[in-house]
Amino acid sequence: MIISIEKEVENSIATAIATAGVSGVYVYTSTVDTARILPFVSIQAEISSEEIAPFTGIFDLTATISFVARADTSSNEDYDSKFFEIQQAFYTDPNLASQMTTASDSLLFYIADIKNITQRIVASTRTWARDIKMDIKATAK
Repeated sequence: MIISIEKEVENSIATAIATAGVSGVYVYTSTVDTARILPFVSIQAEISSEEIAPFTGIFDLTATISFVARADTSSNEDYDSKFFEIQQAFYTDPNLASQMTTASDSLLFYIADIKNITQRIVASTRTWARDIKMDIKATAK
């Protein structure tokens, strides 16, 4: 079965979270169209550009990993603790790029680094949300 580079990146990130033993959250990739059960981690990857020159097959991707939880049913301390548990999944030995390469059937990851973390409160849904932006460079195996 052939899947897109973006889907393969999303699946590799989900595997990294599961491998780290993070529990108590639902993990969704960008293809899930149904309602999401809180608390959840949502993963979305997109290709930014092709590196070096066109048709090299080395892609620069951006992945966004969002952690969302209800603000009225969980304490700030519990939310922070779970977020840091998720974030810790990306600091592994060997590094995240190696871990993602092992989890992927078709991609070789060169770089997988956290670029920034933003926090927001969504008043309409009474949720806390934190987004981890990740820079990724990958090519086909």
